[in-house]
Amino acid sequence: MEVTHRSGALLVLAAGVIFSFGSLIFRATDDIGAWQYLTLRGYGAVALILPVILVQRRGELASLLRRTELVHVVAGLLLGSMMCGFIVALTHTDTAFVLLFQGAAPISAAVFSWLILREKLSRMAMVATAGAVVGVATMAGGGLDAGLGWPILIVGYLPIALGLYTVLIRSGPAIDPLVPVLIAGLTAGTSGLVVSLLGDGLGVSGHDAALGFFAGAALIALPLPLYTIAQRAVPAPEAVLLLMSEIVLAPVWVWLAFDEQPTTLTLVGGAIMLASVVGLTVKTVRPSQVISTSRG
Repeated sequence: MEVTHRSGALLVLAAGVIFSFGSLIFRATDDIGAWQYLTLRGYGAVALILPVILVQRRGELASLLRRTELVHVVAGLLLGSMMCGFIVALTHTDTAFVLLFQGAAPISAAVFSWLILREKLSRMAMVATAGAVVGVATMAGGGLDAGLGWPILIVGYLPIALGLYTVLIRSGPAIDPLVPVLIAGLTAGTSGLVVSLLGDGLGVSGHDAALGFFAGAALIALPLPLYTIAQRAVPAPEAVLLLMSEIVLAPVWVWLAFDEQPTTLTLVGGAIMLASVVGLTVKTVRPSQVISTSRG
């Protein structure tokens, strides 16, 4: 399958739009804990992805396992940890606060590109990093004023992990894009299962179970492979910028459905950070390039 810069950008944009419904689905549940939801969400993704791999790769599973390197495993574990962090964070603060923090991901992607891929960190990237720090500090200050403590650490982890995941996918050899997503689903689902069994158990309503399973199958298993495929043709900072379709749309869906309104400092800090990221991305766009994925 050939992926150009243009088609890759469209794939990332589409993935972001699908991701944007994740917060809405979680808010639509009635009475379910974060870890119970993660169990259903993680295994929901696995339930869709694993049969696809078994059918499409029958006779090639041994080869697929041999080609799966440490970088793919680490990327999958990172993705799974982000899935967990995102849902846990949503139980402590509003959607806009969590999502706007992720706007710093292109900055972390630029830094990790410099550290791992030795891609030069431009002067503009340094300026954008400074702007992102100001935006993050503004948002974090608003969160502390609102009584948030340790949840800010979880929210702050998300853009760092997303930037690193994006760079790791680009740095490793091509592989079936479903593999890191399968690892992520197993990581999130198993983590949720263990914590749930140690706590309140897995007793949830059919309504909440259906929403959790749907969130994994439709909102994780479908868009994440699209994002992974696109990484081969779209520079990391630009890819994460295109994912801002999620950041822009997700708070809108929740506001329309549940009247959840962000604080002023959240909006001000998010605006500063997004302005820094847009400026960086405009300066780092690269010419189109054509690549072949592991599916040929």
